[in-house]
Amino acid sequence: MVRRRNLLGQFVVYVVTLGFYGIYWFYSTLDEMVTYRGERAESCLWTIALFIPIVNLFALWKYASTVDKVTNGKYPSILMWLLGIFVFPAVWVLVQLELNSIADNQSTPTAA
Repeated sequence: MVRRRNLLGQFVVYVVTLGFYGIYWFYSTLDEMVTYRGERAESCLWTIALFIPIVNLFALWKYASTVDKVTNGKYPSILMWLLGIFVFPAVWVLVQLELNSIADNQSTPTAA
């Protein structure tokens, strides 16, 4: 299930945790997108890969290609990958807005 997150609240938590929230956000949103698509989740592995030089480029590519699949090509992999390398906050905003849209459109179970 995709969670709705407040962008302003995320920024505050990011600053308070000295950036550690960004790592958690990468992991949790990748996991949500992969699960949403019904694929096998290896989110922890790709998050750890962020800390390994050169391999981190592949981790960003995995993230970008997942965003491309979830948005049905609205944000092409190459665009998201380049933004991830040079302007990651743009990726954060674009992805979170899309995930919030998906979360809003998910059906909510009704109480009996």
